[in-house]
Amino acid sequence: MAPCVDSTKKILRDHAFLFLLFGYILFVIFGGLVFMALEQSGENYLVTEVHDLRTTFLSENLCIQEKRLDILLREVLSAGKSGVAVLEADSDQYNFDFTSSLFFVTTFLTTTGYGTTMPLSDGGRLFCILYCMLGIPVTLLLLSCVTHALLPWVTGRPVLHLQTRWGLSKSRAALTYACILAGITGVVFFLLPAIVLSVVERDWNFLEALYFCFISLSTIGLGDYLPGRAHNKAARQGLEFATSCYLVVGLVVLLVVLETFWVLPQVQALIRVFTGPRSTELKGLNLDEMVQDWDHTCPNSPDEAPEYALPISTISPCPPDMPSPSPLPQPPPSPLPPPPPERAEEDLPPDQPADPKK
Repeated sequence: MAPCVDSTKKILRDHAFLFLLFGYILFVIFGGLVFMALEQSGENYLVTEVHDLRTTFLSENLCIQEKRLDILLREVLSAGKSGVAVLEADSDQYNFDFTSSLFFVTTFLTTTGYGTTMPLSDGGRLFCILYCMLGIPVTLLLLSCVTHALLPWVTGRPVLHLQTRWGLSKSRAALTYACILAGITGVVFFLLPAIVLSVVERDWNFLEALYFCFISLSTIGLGDYLPGRAHNKAARQGLEFATSCYLVVGLVVLLVVLETFWVLPQVQALIRVFTGPRSTELKGLNLDEMVQDWDHTCPNSPDEAPEYALPISTISPCPPDMPSPSPLPQPPPSPLPPPPPERAEEDLPPDQPADPKK
């Protein structure tokens, strides 16, 4: 029984990444099947309802041609997808006044992109492409810099406080603080905004408001819910500005939380399970620390690539309980060759006298 368990564990360790990939594919398929089961009936109901309304409208208004009605509906739906409020054309709601344009810029720079507003002209589409090519990397760089500047204050000091005051180990203190930080973030940036939105937007319930907060901060941005559409111009502009600030600040906080969890020893151990221990051997190593080892390369063979070795100061990643390798046996020293025999006097040439000291 024990050899079977050991062989199973070895197979799981050796093919952990393949099992993870296969499990993720099954997870995606499972999500698609669940959404199909939950939403297909509602979609069929809406299609039937719209078809019945269209048939009833045409039967009650015989002077309207079916083809012209279809053309009108297509134009209305196309304008609605572009963010134009066709049914409220007489109102003062515009998608590209100053505040709405700022909100639009914030949504696509943070890669949220609700999809309710989009450029209508070719010049606007071209400018959006060029602007995003520069703006999105700069935004990600700014968020990364702010995140790393906040980590020592938001994460480092509280973990050190838990170590010194509570006597916890470093790994346990980091895990405890990460859970506390995630709970506070969930309350402050998800539950409280959802409560406020459910009060401000009277057509939304709490679940719809919580859904909007999650879709926004996860940068999914489906656009099916957007605050301020049922209010006057001043209220809509205020809600758009508040949503822009909420997106930027919320993304910074989420990045801090994710970075706090990422550096946990438990998370790194879990990653090594699927990627293997070799993936972290060169962590933190740059090209300046790679030293050419020319002793293994023959100067007469230029086709051979130079080998590289780590500096002597690099600490081995082997665990401390592993016994140190025994030194290689040295070959015995070769004996010195015997001295040449002395030549006798009779062997000397006739023109060379014998040594008088002998």
